[in-house]
Amino acid sequence: MATGTVDWKKLRVEVLETFTPGPPINEVAQFAGRKATIQRLQDIAIERARHAIIFGERGVGKTSLANIFHKDLNSETKRVREIAVDADSADSFDSLWRKVFRRIRWEGEDTTLDLQFPAPIEPDHVFLQLGRFNQNEIPIIIIDEYDRIADETCRVLMTDLIKALTRLKNNPTIVLVGVAENILTLVRDHASISRNLLQVPMQRMNNEEISEVITSRTKRLRMRISSDAVWRIAYFSAGLPFYAHSLGKYSALAAIESESTSIGEDTVLRSIEACMADVNYTIAESYTRATEKIYRKGNIFAPVLAACAMTETNDLGQFTAADVEAPLSEIMGTPMKVPSFSFHLNEMCEPERGSVLRKTGSRRTFQYHFAEAAMQPYIIMKSLRDGVIRREMFEKFYVRR
Repeated sequence: MATGTVDWKKLRVEVLETFTPGPPINEVAQFAGRKATIQRLQDIAIERARHAIIFGERGVGKTSLANIFHKDLNSETKRVREIAVDADSADSFDSLWRKVFRRIRWEGEDTTLDLQFPAPIEPDHVFLQLGRFNQNEIPIIIIDEYDRIADETCRVLMTDLIKALTRLKNNPTIVLVGVAENILTLVRDHASISRNLLQVPMQRMNNEEISEVITSRTKRLRMRISSDAVWRIAYFSAGLPFYAHSLGKYSALAAIESESTSIGEDTVLRSIEACMADVNYTIAESYTRATEKIYRKGNIFAPVLAACAMTETNDLGQFTAADVEAPLSEIMGTPMKVPSFSFHLNEMCEPERGSVLRKTGSRRTFQYHFAEAAMQPYIIMKSLRDGVIRREMFEKFYVRR
């Protein structure tokens, strides 16, 4: 695009519409990088007596995936009937399904379905009502934030309902979405419905997937981005779509401020400050609590936390205290052994320090991981900005995923 013919104000609006770190994505075409997972969910929706549970870390794109996977299932003979609700901590089986029924009004009836049940809604009521969808419809019931349900009876009744729905011929599909490391924390008696409730774990995106998110959008904007800039965004994003969108957005806006349609590595680095301001305030607050000098002048909480963020982890995102030694030694400029910082690791697992880390295992075999996935990229960017780590240092300890 010749810069002399660019409408910069219009391009700025297009950037804000194209990169969406805040709201979940709603278009299949915009959901680059998750094609295989989308196909799996579509297969589940089409197969008879199949339901899905999408689970994983917070911020990996579960809600966005649930919003869009079914968008292109509509055909001349079949129409998707999507009903999406959010669960909350006060929900019972009755209140949860009232949310669903409130969004259903059968043809020829004057009221929404929830008003037809003055007494508590039971699994058999749901079974009978879902059986009323037409054969030319693809009913998909999405229940997001399922991990927030505290009522054990509700979870047991949901298991009973999913087992019962196998008898319906019109094939309604329930999709549960929740923050969890595994299905055990979300579904009671999951073994009894393992053939019907299929697990769809959402992992962090790999570098190639993040790169596709960035390059597909810059191409749509008719902007150019260097391979080094794409790599830098992928590194900072740590597999989380939010950071990819936020860094992509602010890098593009930074280029526009310079009346350029080219995004380079330096443009990305200039966007870090704006991206950090985009992060949920609880992440910034937790970082402050983890590193502030409550006592002990000259503490090393900030360097220890930066070292944790640069530490190579296992497939579950876990690391040991010994793993922190090498990056922390590089940061401090002197050899650092576990006894010199084990106190800091344990402190950062406590509420007084923001509970930024979680500890599992037993003494001498403790494993640590970040309580919030979004914390790790924030730590690296803030540590760079504040001079806790140097640019060549974090490139040396590049976290492989």
